[in-house]
Amino acid sequence: MNTPQKRKYLSTFQLIMIAIVSVDSLRNLPIGAQYGLSLVTFYILAGLAFFLPLTFVASQLAKRFPNVGGSYVWVEAAFGKKSGYLSIWLQWTYNIIWYPTIFAFISSTLASLIDPDLANNRWFILTTCICFFWLLTFLHSYGVKAIAWISTTSAIIGTLFPMLLITALAIYWVASGTPSATPLAATALLPSKETLKDIAYFSNILFSLVGIEVIAMHAGNVANPQKSYPRALIISAFIILITLVLSSLALCIVIPPGKIMLLSGVMDVFALFFAAHHFPLGTKIIGWCIVIGSLGIASSWMIGIARGLHVALTKSKLPKTLHKLNKHEVPVNILYLQGLVYTLLLSAFLLLPNVNNSYWLLSALASQFSLLYYVLLFSAAFKLFRGSPSRNQRREDDSSPAMKTPRTILGILLPASGSIISLAGIIVGFIPPSNIPAGNILQYKLFMLAGLIIFCLLPFLFLRKIHLVNSTS
Repeated sequence: MNTPQKRKYLSTFQLIMIAIVSVDSLRNLPIGAQYGLSLVTFYILAGLAFFLPLTFVASQLAKRFPNVGGSYVWVEAAFGKKSGYLSIWLQWTYNIIWYPTIFAFISSTLASLIDPDLANNRWFILTTCICFFWLLTFLHSYGVKAIAWISTTSAIIGTLFPMLLITALAIYWVASGTPSATPLAATALLPSKETLKDIAYFSNILFSLVGIEVIAMHAGNVANPQKSYPRALIISAFIILITLVLSSLALCIVIPPGKIMLLSGVMDVFALFFAAHHFPLGTKIIGWCIVIGSLGIASSWMIGIARGLHVALTKSKLPKTLHKLNKHEVPVNILYLQGLVYTLLLSAFLLLPNVNNSYWLLSALASQFSLLYYVLLFSAAFKLFRGSPSRNQRREDDSSPAMKTPRTILGILLPASGSIISLAGIIVGFIPPSNIPAGNILQYKLFMLAGLIIFCLLPFLFLRKIHLVNSTS
């Protein structure tokens, strides 16, 4: 007789580490640094109008729906099963588009440690991206214990340590009398006309703050989610916002904003500083830390989205092979499916003229899909906070948490704010930044529009199939 496996619980500290490594990424620093000192203003705006509402919504809904599935469960409770499927599709889509960018960043950093010329070698980028992705896919098959270990290690060694170090280096840079590469006067906090030409970067600033709700995907592995989630979310949100602002600012203090490369900007700053102090080994040490941290953020999203997708698919009559869990309660077949799609998508790095250009286009498209997803998520929160679950939710369980959610001013204003700023981010995302060689502006906009239309049509076909299957059951 098989004895039941003892459930492995995640501690509050581990939840904080998963949240930090899911959002706080050095990959995002060069994009924010393009704004110079005015990045502080943009991050304050994004923090108040988007990140604060997202943290509030995630903490409240994680308490009311302490089940594995996260935002899929929330949207389903508000609008019904098909909207739940749509939300997990959008979340999965923007992540599958985003994966090449984070793994390209990892590969670019690794190239700088081996041979800087490899950073623009698309075959090196392609090979290392695929190898790292499938390595993480294999590690995830070992369940919660592996997830917690990867997240904690990468958050401390690969994210917080390099961010704190680069901030300290920038402070020393200015304190030692070296001129700042960007103006630090109070007037520079206000966006200039030149800055507003690159307003498209704002959608990526919003994108750098997404994902804190991903820890709700692990609700089934938390001992006391009603207390653990709010505490973990508040602490991690504060750490994330402070470290992103300070370390982004550190980049443009050392290197002029217009000369910061999107892929290699972080390593360029460390290399410049350590070379000035005759300590080249420091660059390599930090490089390996960054590789570890970036693998951590990719890891947290890979397993989080796979678990949410598994919850959605088990409620459908799609192939049973996608419902399978291994002995560690991991949806391994969904992980393998992600790997196949990701491997095919990496062809973008071979088809587009150069790696830096394709990196930006994929980043921009991923941010558009993520913001579209958050419009849906905030709308669901708005409805649930008003105590209005879907008809399916009322039919299935009249005592559901959604029925008991009190209507408050914050429950109305914060989701509304998040929806509005997400829509604004989608609009500005269609404007290509001035220093990105996007070619013809019309072609750029058509690429973005075509990507949104094609990927948004697919779930409707998918949902129609589910409807037809269910209607014949």
